[in-house]
Amino acid sequence: MTGDSVFRHRRIIVGGFLALATLNLMNSAYSNVLETIKAEMGLSYTQSGALMSAYFVGYMLGQIPWGMLADSRGSRPTITLSVLGISASTMLFGLSHTVAFAMASRFLSGLLGAGIFVPSVRLVSAWFNSEERGTALGVLNIGGSVGLVAASWAVPLISMDAGWRLTIRSAGVIGVAAGVAVWFLLRDRDDPNNRGLNLSSLPFRDRDFWLLALTQFIRLGSYYTLIAWLPLVLKEEYGLSVVATSGAFSLFNLAGMLSNPLGGVVSDRVGKRSVLMASFAFLGLDVLLFAGRLTGLWVYFAVLVLGWFINFVRSPSFTIISDVFGTEAAGSISGVHNTFASLGALVLPYTLGFIRDYTLSYRLGWLSVSLFMFIGVGLFSLVRAPERGASGNY
Repeated sequence: MTGDSVFRHRRIIVGGFLALATLNLMNSAYSNVLETIKAEMGLSYTQSGALMSAYFVGYMLGQIPWGMLADSRGSRPTITLSVLGISASTMLFGLSHTVAFAMASRFLSGLLGAGIFVPSVRLVSAWFNSEERGTALGVLNIGGSVGLVAASWAVPLISMDAGWRLTIRSAGVIGVAAGVAVWFLLRDRDDPNNRGLNLSSLPFRDRDFWLLALTQFIRLGSYYTLIAWLPLVLKEEYGLSVVATSGAFSLFNLAGMLSNPLGGVVSDRVGKRSVLMASFAFLGLDVLLFAGRLTGLWVYFAVLVLGWFINFVRSPSFTIISDVFGTEAAGSISGVHNTFASLGALVLPYTLGFIRDYTLSYRLGWLSVSLFMFIGVGLFSLVRAPERGASGNY
């Protein structure tokens, strides 16, 4: 397989790339101006964390309905509607003047934006063969990193002159335009192997099912804790300027552009469980650095390492499912595990804000996130994943 073989379906690659870039631009735009929003609306740290959690309440609730719509109507209309929905609700957030309105609009963003990632996986499965899907999905996921980089630079810099409300509303307008482009780019293809969510096939009595579900809770919860809080921490704790914070957070996202696809490639060769255990261990150690006191270039290095490993684990954390349970129920299991991941993204960002309010410091919050990472290492060590090399493959 070569990159050229994947790019023979350029419209699918470009459309999916654009959809995921728009998703991450919309869901992270607010965190890059959270300091301004927090001051203007008089939010506590707990309420600031709840803005991200409100998003993931909606995102979690939207997983199954959007998946059913994709199965019945196709990925193209589902992804398009979801891009338009999260863009419109982002514009609503830019109009918010009360905590209740802000929470409601963030909830809508999660609910309406939940129809992009899983239908994108379905789309890739329909258009690409098994030897190409990892590469194709990795390229689409780079789009998500591009959206985060765009948000980390454009939103805070533009808001300095235009204000955060106009900046957020403008991002929503851009998202609507992207949704129209996605509609014209994407095409559906019938996939006879796609049977949607099949609850009867789920191994609820298998220990590995729950071990992997818990690791997804930790993975995505930690990821969005970093997305939500790092910009504010870099400004408050380390005194970085808007430009320096944007630069540091860009390192986080640029690392993801490389590590996201490479995580899948390396795990195919080394073994998914080994990659996941090592990556979670490095993440736990790196987060511990923030519980201390970083200085100078070490701040940027620590952010870069976080961005690398939190993205490195994304692909193997899903592809390990077929190694453990086979391919027949992998789609259904992935859907349920993604719900656990969304629950983690709801709980952990809120928890760090609550701890910050209660202790008047981020230290205990970072220690908690680090502990979760090391728990993840232990959980993966208990998973009965086949070893690479047995019978020549997995």
